[in-house]
Formats: sequence, C-alpha cells, structure tokens
Amino acid sequence: MSTAFCLPSNLSMANIAAIVDDLRALPSGGDLVLDATDLKAPDLSVLQLIESLRAQARLHDASVSLAAPADEPLTALLHRAGFVAAMTPDDNAFWFHGVPLQ
Repeated sequence: MSTAFCLPSNLSMANIAAIVDDLRALPSGGDLVLDATDLKAPDLSVLQLIESLRAQARLHDASVSLAAPADEPLTALLHRAGFVAAMTPDDNAFWFHGVPLQ
C-alpha cells in the first residue's frame, strides 16, 4: 500500500519540524509517494528530510518516490548542494525518474 504526501510550497528549515510530525503520523510499513511539485524555494533541510526518508525506507524494506521528477527549484537546490555531481543511477532514478540531466 502506498501513501501520498504533498510537501507544502513554503517548506524550509523554519517549518520542517511540523512536516516531520505529519510524516511520523502516517501509517508505517507502506511506500511513500512525495509530491514536491509545489516547492517554491526549498533549502537544504528539504534535501535532508527527503534523503532521511529514503534511508529509513531502505531499512524497513519500503520505498519513497517522487510523484514527478524534480522541477526547477528542486533541481537548482540539488546542484547547489553538490548532489548532482555525485549522483548515482539510483539517485537519478529517484530525483529525475531516470531522465539524464542536460
């Protein structure tokens, strides 16, 4: 069973704790589909949250996926944070649904 979760457009370090609480309240043991398409100006805390969710899912034989490939604000953040330079094929499949970056 999968659960969809929409990240709010204003998600940042200032309000991420509330989102973590919302995520903890979700049913455990299922797959999580994150909708990050509304993010306007994400910061590093957003990447930390998503990468933590991916790591926890791997530990519990579950999965986390994005509902759509990373859009411009999220892609720009991935570049600024150095994620793109060290991206594995698995990371590319997660963030960009396997579409190679230009």
